[in-house]
Amino acid sequence: MSTNSTTAPPPGHGTGQSRPRPAHPAAIVQVLEARSFTEGEPRIVLIRAEPHWNGPRRLPLGGGRSAHITTAVSPLAVLDTLVAWDRTDPGERDVLAVLTDVEDADLGPGLLARVYRNRVYPIEPWAVVRRLFGAVDLDPRLTAEGWAAEALIDAAGQESWPKTPGTVLSRDTALSRLAAGRLSTTAHRLDPDRLDLHALMAWSLAPGAVERVASLRDQERRGLAAWLADPDRVGLRSHQALTALFALFEAGNGADAVPMGLVCAALWGGKAPMGVDRARGRAELKFGGRRLDDDTFAAFGAETEDYVRVLLTARSAHVSEDEPMLPGPDPRALMARADVLIRDMGAEDAAAASDLLETGLQARYGAVARTLTACVPTDPGKSPAERRVRDLTHAVERLSRHELSRLASHRTTMTRIRMAQRLVHWLAQPPATKFTTVAEAVQQHIATYGWVDLAHGWITDGDHAHPELPGALATLSTAVRARRHALDEAFATCLTEETRSGAAPRDALVVEDFARRVLAPIVKPSRTSSAGSPPLLLVVLDGASAAVAAALAEQLRTRSWAEYDPVADTAGDRQRRGMLAALPTITRASRGSLFAGELTEIDQQEERRRFAAHRFWGGAKVQLFHKADLRGDAGHALGGELAEALADPDTHVAVVVNTVDDRLGEDRAMSHWQLNELLGMEHLLTQARTTGRALVITADHGHVLDHGTDKENVPDALSARHRRGTTPAARGETVLTGRRVVAEGQRITALWDTGLRYGNRQAGYHGGVALAEAAIPVLAFVPHGAPVPKGWRELGPQRPFWWSLKEDTVPGVPVPSAQTPAITPPTRRTPSAADLRKRAEEQQAAEHETGQGVLMSFEDISTVEPTGTAAPPPQPALAPASAAEQLIEGLRASDIMSAQLGSLPRPEEFDTVAKAVRALVDAHGILPVTAVAEQAGKRATRAAGFAATLQRVLNYDQAEILTLTDNGRSLRLDVPLLRRQFRIGTTGGART
Repeated sequence: MSTNSTTAPPPGHGTGQSRPRPAHPAAIVQVLEARSFTEGEPRIVLIRAEPHWNGPRRLPLGGGRSAHITTAVSPLAVLDTLVAWDRTDPGERDVLAVLTDVEDADLGPGLLARVYRNRVYPIEPWAVVRRLFGAVDLDPRLTAEGWAAEALIDAAGQESWPKTPGTVLSRDTALSRLAAGRLSTTAHRLDPDRLDLHALMAWSLAPGAVERVASLRDQERRGLAAWLADPDRVGLRSHQALTALFALFEAGNGADAVPMGLVCAALWGGKAPMGVDRARGRAELKFGGRRLDDDTFAAFGAETEDYVRVLLTARSAHVSEDEPMLPGPDPRALMARADVLIRDMGAEDAAAASDLLETGLQARYGAVARTLTACVPTDPGKSPAERRVRDLTHAVERLSRHELSRLASHRTTMTRIRMAQRLVHWLAQPPATKFTTVAEAVQQHIATYGWVDLAHGWITDGDHAHPELPGALATLSTAVRARRHALDEAFATCLTEETRSGAAPRDALVVEDFARRVLAPIVKPSRTSSAGSPPLLLVVLDGASAAVAAALAEQLRTRSWAEYDPVADTAGDRQRRGMLAALPTITRASRGSLFAGELTEIDQQEERRRFAAHRFWGGAKVQLFHKADLRGDAGHALGGELAEALADPDTHVAVVVNTVDDRLGEDRAMSHWQLNELLGMEHLLTQARTTGRALVITADHGHVLDHGTDKENVPDALSARHRRGTTPAARGETVLTGRRVVAEGQRITALWDTGLRYGNRQAGYHGGVALAEAAIPVLAFVPHGAPVPKGWRELGPQRPFWWSLKEDTVPGVPVPSAQTPAITPPTRRTPSAADLRKRAEEQQAAEHETGQGVLMSFEDISTVEPTGTAAPPPQPALAPASAAEQLIEGLRASDIMSAQLGSLPRPEEFDTVAKAVRALVDAHGILPVTAVAEQAGKRATRAAGFAATLQRVLNYDQAEILTLTDNGRSLRLDVPLLRRQFRIGTTGGART
């Protein structure tokens, strides 16, 4: 037909009614099928619609009929169409549908007489909608949305609406499909069944979202926004947030919706500072003058922060080395944009208070750096002021609450800051000025100073997360080095005197006796005691210091290895052991002495021969493997001979791992090691677990790292840290003579000052007599469930008390223990009951960080008052024994304790319970289950049952006073909670 013109009529055409919309095929079919044609009636139907048609020229109708579609833009075009139709032979049942925007009055009676029922039929929108969805009826709430019918029909040109035959089409079903269809972009398809706040925030960030909204008619845009933000659909807070979000789209600022939400959180959130009214006014302009109340802005901010936290969590959980970038919004980019916006508004202070924005993180890093610097006294002989230390604690806690501080990208900086905190705690303890014996110094290094070195290594690696951090860490490092310098000097003095005497170091484990005292009891067969005794795996980490061992031991504990004290021939408390290296602290002398069982200097081949031939093995098979034996052929993790020995339960295996010592020769030191960074270590541990081997890890000597050293030019240097001694000792040196000096004439001059060296600069050194070089760590572990060598005693967590980052360990009052020298504590204020309640509540959280809960000081144990009772005036601190005894006597007098003991199915004496409580108190609240049982006079085989009995007695009213930790291998006692539950200090001890 020739009437398919697409020329639009001139303006003002018609009667002034609204201009018709394009026709949808379903609308045409609906109009035609609603008509009934009698014989002789014209089969030409005029339909009021926009006279444009890009659809099929024929549409199928019911009953096998067809509709021919054409258009007419004027009365003349209508006439031409009618004439053309008369000349065709379309079939007696077919119908012609003419789409035209011409009004009835413009056609005249003559034309109208030739068409069906003499009129132009309008499209009935809701009837079309019902047909589009296949529904039998419509929700009245939907038809009340006058704008929605045309929108649904228009959108049906791009979307295929799901059919809902035989049902009532609900408002939410129709509008959810409409919203998803209208708002989806090429890059981001909306799910009609998930149009919640977070989904719409994600959509707002997609390219093209702003353009999609702008393309909608005003009524439809506002109607969709009103429905999407309907409080009955999404709730009040999401309603407020979505109202703000769509206000931004109305103002043309939709692309910044999420960053603006973060801005609102900073300006209207609970942490917004005073004086932000001007910045709020500038922010409101972004919403196009839409009047929103403060609650709406605050809700928008809070909900946006929640959304960004979800993005951060998803990113940190899924980013890997193989796939470092994830599709979707980048939360860091959104926060950076928010920082720019808030700076433009002049509200930097509000950004600094944010828990989410980068500006807030940087402000908190700066606060930590400044408080850390303030902690370090200008006088090296003084300790940090308690007030300054608490300021640092609060600054770090505030930093840790910032969302970005938890990301992997900030994990190293946060660890470094926590290590700095620990060093401040250590500096707050009264310094040791001398050692009575070398053995005491070595053990103190293993228990305390090695941990100091571990933390110090972290802070000296440097950090540039904030411009002020490097200076703060350097200031702290200087103070730590000064304290360690004094300790090394005191140790060198003591070592020089003992070595000169020629006698064996008193009460010390020395490297030449290590195999006989520690290894032989495991290896040597016995007719009565060796049944079930596990085979041995000895790993000698060449050059590993106490700091290295402390880090590795922590990792082993998390892998279900239990730690033990392997020295059974020494009386006294169980503890992680240290031993004294041979002098000088070089591999040929000290490692040779370890394997030979006597002071000597030998090579690898001689080490292998002499170690296997010891008489104290009692004929057992012992094999030693060196570095070359660790590397296997292609496809094999370990060398064949080593793997074969490890698989044989009758072979005791020793392996030398040189990774640490090799790294010292490089340019940059490794201050903290992971097990998987040590050559072959992971495979050795796997084999040891498989065969149930007892694991002993030790070294031949330690090392010192280069944190800035001066070279001493000497003519007789034998290593980087010792020389022959042809010239008198100078600064930082000591002269060592005696039988333990494995050198010509049993005499050397060695450096004790860690800031000096003889050779070229490298990552680290050994050969001298600093504590970190001469004190060798001894670790002993058994896989959980494997047989334990006879005489080994299980250890609890070995971190020093000042390692805890909880407030109660901050003041300069060390908890006396077997691991630290007893020092009379200075007077400190008595904590209030509220303080102690807070600490008790924090104890569970502390265990996650420290592995051993909050370590309460003895002043705390002795001065806790029951809830609601005023704290007494400060009293002089009690000695540890009297504090523990006061607690025991309080329990003895408690009616609750009597009732608890009386309720046991099997009687238990109070004195037995008292011994267990006293042991836990003396150990700062945590001990291995076996150790508690032994202290109470019970056999180790009954340790688990006795622990259950103790829990039944002490956990009154289901309070978690005594709990299992460390994978059920240790007991932790909550002393403040014990006192409160048993009403110790109140009359009679009855519960009120």
